Amino acid sequence: MNFSESIKKARERGMNDDQILEAIKKQNPHKADFFDAEKERGLSSTDILNNVVREDVTTEKAQDKETTSPPKNEPLPNIVANIPQKPPEETKLWMRIFITLVLVSITATSVTILYRAFFVPKLRPISPTTIVHEVYAPRATQPLVRMYPERDSILRFPITADEEYLSYLRRIAREEKSGEMVRIIIEDQREGVRNARITDLEDFFKIFEIDFPENFFDKIERDFNLFVYTRETTGKFVFAVSFDRSVRDDVEWTIMRPWENTMMRDFRSFFNFWDIQTTESREFSNTTHKGDMPTSFPIRYSEAGGGMGLYYTITDDRLLFATSLDSIRVLIERYYYFGR
Repeated sequence: MNFSESIKKARERGMNDDQILEAIKKQNPHKADFFDAEKERGLSSTDILNNVVREDVTTEKAQDKETTSPPKNEPLPNIVANIPQKPPEETKLWMRIFITLVLVSITATSVTILYRAFFVPKLRPISPTTIVHEVYAPRATQPLVRMYPERDSILRFPITADEEYLSYLRRIAREEKSGEMVRIIIEDQREGVRNARITDLEDFFKIFEIDFPENFFDKIERDFNLFVYTRETTGKFVFAVSFDRSVRDDVEWTIMRPWENTMMRDFRSFFNFWDIQTTESREFSNTTHKGDMPTSFPIRYSEAGGGMGLYYTITDDRLLFATSLDSIRVLIERYYYFGR
């Protein structure tokens, strides 16, 4: 390929004459002085290339210069191949996008720094403050009969209404099977109660609408142990309450015996809650329970039906009360072996 064809190809690829002339000089360093001399004469790159194309040989003037005289029709190898190509349009577009993103990031960072410096108030360190709320957990009384950890259990729950009291007892009596004797401790958090407390026997009577003698709590303590005996088909309630040994006869003859006249009627709402229809019989019968104990305990009782009734015994300092014969027997034995 001669000079004319090389120059033509380069122009077709979009190169200007200055780039073409420089490429020729790099590929043909022995002609560089000649082209520089032509430049000094005032010729432009276009003029020089046109002369090269038109004559396709070096001029006579260039032949006098030995060091710069190129041979006639000497080809310029790889001029077009070694000329830098223009980047494609897609590359230009991505370069513009990249530059734009960089500028946007720099601008956003600068604006954020300036905004925080002049408009965002400085945050003061916050010192943690400890808020202490006193939580009062009422303490339940000690068991009044013997409990066996390996086969008994204790359930404690709070109530905020009478309905919750009844609902819990119904569920426990019918479903609880976690132990032979389950002690129930109910924490009273009903409206109007200033400090949480453990419900007592008077609460039990009032919630079940059980009438009791006016002098009942003159001799007998209000704190009591409430249990459910789960060995029976539906759990039977038992409770133990203490009194002073010196008033034992008063408890029996001035409180419990007179109460027998109305006790079945007074407990009617309690039995209705368990779907037991009662009669208003005033008669209480006597039985005893001894078991493996060396002494027997008298039991006063009146049956209500459905395997339930009212059963109680009075010891030296305890009133033991139950709603079935089996459960009062178990309670008596636990009282006897209490502390042994």
